Amino acid sequence: MDPILETHQLTKVYRNNRGIREISLQLHAGDVYGLLGPNGAGKTTFLKLITGLIRADQGKITLFTGDLIDQFEEGMQHVGCMIESADFHDFITAWQYLKLVGRFYPNITDQRITEVLEVVGLIQVRKDKIKNYSTGMKQKLALAAAILPNPKFVILDEPTNGLDIEGTVMFRRLIKQLSEEHGTTFLISSHMIHELEQLCNRVGIIVDGQLIQEGYVSDLLASGQSLEQFYIHELECRKGGKESA
Repeated sequence: MDPILETHQLTKVYRNNRGIREISLQLHAGDVYGLLGPNGAGKTTFLKLITGLIRADQGKITLFTGDLIDQFEEGMQHVGCMIESADFHDFITAWQYLKLVGRFYPNITDQRITEVLEVVGLIQVRKDKIKNYSTGMKQKLALAAAILPNPKFVILDEPTNGLDIEGTVMFRRLIKQLSEEHGTTFLISSHMIHELEQLCNRVGIIVDGQLIQEGYVSDLLASGQSLEQFYIHELECRKGGKESA
């Protein structure tokens, strides 16, 4: 089976010498891949590269079997994303915002907008101005925009920031439903390590711009480790200059 996403030696280094270096990974249909790492490790830079928001210094990105640069518009029609903090035009409503987002994709109907607002729990406040939304409500709206086009691949950067317990449970159920029933692939960057342990089938750890370790969550749990223990162990090995076990 061809991967949904494949990066090869992907590198982007900024003037301050931060960024990412030679990251290679593959995601397949139905994967829920968690990206872990300290602040400033390069997670958001990686996500921006694979969505075309910034250009790589070197390396290759293949999305749905096509080169991202050569087939950008075709590939991104099947991708939903939420990168960094949600930012909106506060003077419009949630419904109007999703209507605007829908213009970037083919065949987004009013019915589909209603569906995603119901899924994320904003249908009752769809006519309220976004400026009156709480942080959690804005995060839900950003998630609604990400899943609006029924994407095959969804990229989420800190998606549970600001969500209350009910919102977090909604998010978890939605990800599982889309991945298990529809084969949707997810790449999720988050510091909520216990959420990733429940959601993801695979995880990768980025430290100092490098992908230092990958693993299957099921293997970790079967070995008696929690994802948190695995993550802390890998960071300590990195700081100590040791090879991980």
